[in-house]
Amino acid sequence: MNAEIYEPCDRAIKVMNRRNLKAFGELKLADFDQLSVIRTVKKVYRKAAREAEKEYLKIARKAYIYGLRMCGFPYEKAETMAGKAITKYWVDDVLTQTDFVTLYRFDTETERKAERLVEAIAVADNVEGHGDVRRNIVINRDAQIDQALKLWVSQLAQYAINMTDYAELQAFDDAGIDEAEWVTMDDERTCMRCNAMDGKRYKLSDYPSKPHPRCRCTAKPVLKE
Repeated sequence: MNAEIYEPCDRAIKVMNRRNLKAFGELKLADFDQLSVIRTVKKVYRKAAREAEKEYLKIARKAYIYGLRMCGFPYEKAETMAGKAITKYWVDDVLTQTDFVTLYRFDTETERKAERLVEAIAVADNVEGHGDVRRNIVINRDAQIDQALKLWVSQLAQYAINMTDYAELQAFDDAGIDEAEWVTMDDERTCMRCNAMDGKRYKLSDYPSKPHPRCRCTAKPVLKE
């Protein structure tokens, strides 16, 4: 049952992946000079980040509603509360804090990834050559773009999961819940630490962070009798 909370997250990840596959594919076709490579690459990352923030807001609101529903709130009340509690500013706050799973901030890591790709493209394009040499340079540049895309979509997916988790716990807190139970997701990502925490109860203020990236373990509110 705990997989349901991640369904909006998974749909959003697919949407973002399609957009980024197209955007990074267009980078391979671009004809850069030293100035345009910086402008173009950073534009791709910043646009993707803005689009991701919109998806994150949707994800977080749905997770918040899901969390309140677990606490016994009717849907209409949960939806109204979500609109007030989960705002763009709430999402921005998550994205500008150092995350315990990724160990970086979303916004600063976005800039770092853009700068690394700029450097990789610039190095490849500054090598002079013709024929086979030039073809190898293009192949290498495309490989760097593919690797950058892989790292970028991984970052976006991780934060989609984070938004789900943070919004759910926010809902519990707003519902007046003091404790939550760790519910281990029994799938291929499950680790020994996740299994060891299954069923354990924690104060919301002390609720543990995820032990590894892409963890799908979730929380269940401990309702007062």
